[in-house]
Amino acid sequence: MIPESRNIYAFERLFNEHYAAVLLYSTTIVKSRNNAEDIVQQAFISLWQKMGSADFHTSVRSYLYKTVYHASLDFLKHEKIKKRYENETIQAGNETIHETGGDTTEIQKRLQYAIDELPKQCGRIFKMSRFDGLKYTEIAAALHISEKTVENQMGKALKILREALKDYLPLILFLLNFYYAGR
Repeated sequence: MIPESRNIYAFERLFNEHYAAVLLYSTTIVKSRNNAEDIVQQAFISLWQKMGSADFHTSVRSYLYKTVYHASLDFLKHEKIKKRYENETIQAGNETIHETGGDTTEIQKRLQYAIDELPKQCGRIFKMSRFDGLKYTEIAAALHISEKTVENQMGKALKILREALKDYLPLILFLLNFYYAGR
């Protein structure tokens, strides 16, 4: 049951009045409509949770812009950290290849085995993304599933592979990036 202090019709009106503007605002910051939609959705969820509470003392418009601004910046920081980690992993892979004299046959076999052992849909989505170079939206369309399902399955695949190949992770990530970049 919805508390009286949170009127769904008032919230719907606020959503309709402000959604497009804050979505455009977030998109200009993060440069991705899909990511901006997620950020704005979270801002509206937060607004819904705060509506009617005693600690909500600001205008809805300023609250949404402030929330979206900070969430967009947090997203960019997270992307920067992911990119730095990826670069460090590639560098570690280069060092490992140099140390092993470039003999990667055993590692390639282990990687292929780990990929083959993924659950069926998980493995299929992983291969479409990493080996065929498809974007999540393209995979979702091809498999008739939601983009969020693709994202979740990729997360699951990466988690399984990370655990199965933890001893070889820097080198494997390097090989995957090298293989993917060559396509």
